[in-house]
Amino acid sequence: MDDESKSFSLRYVGRRFTNARLPLDVLSDLPALRDLIAALAKQEFRQNNPDRKRVPQGFDKAISFALIDIEDGSAVPKLSLENEVAQQSLPNIGDEMEDIVSRAFERVAKIYDDAAHDLFPQALPQDAILALSKLGANIQDDERIEFQGQLGQDGKVVSLDSYRRKNLLTRVRETYTKEFEGFGSLTGIDATRNTVQVQTEEYGDLLLPLEGVSLTVDQFNGQLFSPVEFSISIALDAHDEFKGVEEVYSVDLVRPYDEDVTRCIRRLQDLSKIEKGWLGDGQGEQLVHLAGMRATQLIFMRADLADLFRIFPTEDGGISLEFDKQGWSFAVEIMPDGSLEIDGSSADGEVFEVQSFGEFSEEFFDAFDMMTAVVLNDED
Repeated sequence: MDDESKSFSLRYVGRRFTNARLPLDVLSDLPALRDLIAALAKQEFRQNNPDRKRVPQGFDKAISFALIDIEDGSAVPKLSLENEVAQQSLPNIGDEMEDIVSRAFERVAKIYDDAAHDLFPQALPQDAILALSKLGANIQDDERIEFQGQLGQDGKVVSLDSYRRKNLLTRVRETYTKEFEGFGSLTGIDATRNTVQVQTEEYGDLLLPLEGVSLTVDQFNGQLFSPVEFSISIALDAHDEFKGVEEVYSVDLVRPYDEDVTRCIRRLQDLSKIEKGWLGDGQGEQLVHLAGMRATQLIFMRADLADLFRIFPTEDGGISLEFDKQGWSFAVEIMPDGSLEIDGSSADGEVFEVQSFGEFSEEFFDAFDMMTAVVLNDED
């Protein structure tokens, strides 16, 4: 083989990858590709040598790559097989490793090309399935990874996108893995199991083990409804239904440095402790987690108003955020199901009619900001 044939290239296509930019969250694809190539190479060796119970010692270690360049044309990481490592680890078959790895790379591409035509492998080793679940875990819906030099059945370069990846993984294993970074609201703490419960907009309540993360469970005590930032991997089925948390990388409290924001969060935490019947005669529902979470989000997203917010529970388990300024009274009511209503009125009889929204959206914040602009613009 010539020097060019010793390299293997992926091409990342999408706005994030212009001018050879390679975001750090996709770098995990490179070791995943190596692991996938190694798993398929070992499978081929066992198939070609049925008299051997296992691959030669050092076989896996012999498949080692170096990132030698990131070329332009979106972003094209170029990997080179380190022949010296192969020779040292497997002196008897080191010279064959280039061919073995090349065939495995071609097979990786074929697996994804077949998936585009609803053809799926029947007998993949477990280590190959694990590597498949990691490769492409951070690409977004409008992005794809191309396997340079590998043409599919349609004559085009074979590529991997989020749809093809999900379709493949849910056939070779019932779920597929997705990296999930986001924010939620702390809704539960279990010191005996070293876990916290975080409510999210996307997947509801997530139970997150704290083993190996920076914060211990006792540091979450007294922080109910506080905003939480996390980085995890989750399992979804073919219908994108949440099936479970697979791995937790980090869980951190988002600590407000603004005293007024802190005051608002503490108020929500106090309200979360109110028990059902707080109005007397069995009236008054306990604060619903979703309402508390959305109130927390609104406080953070409009922190410039935190010094004005007055926060009250509603009879049905929701939250009302209210504030007065310059003769105007404004209110945002958050219902137990997370829907919202906003309205405002002035002492002079002017009103902002009630508007309803199913969730936070660009339309909600446009309406909210338009309503509050009547007093906030006067400060400019």
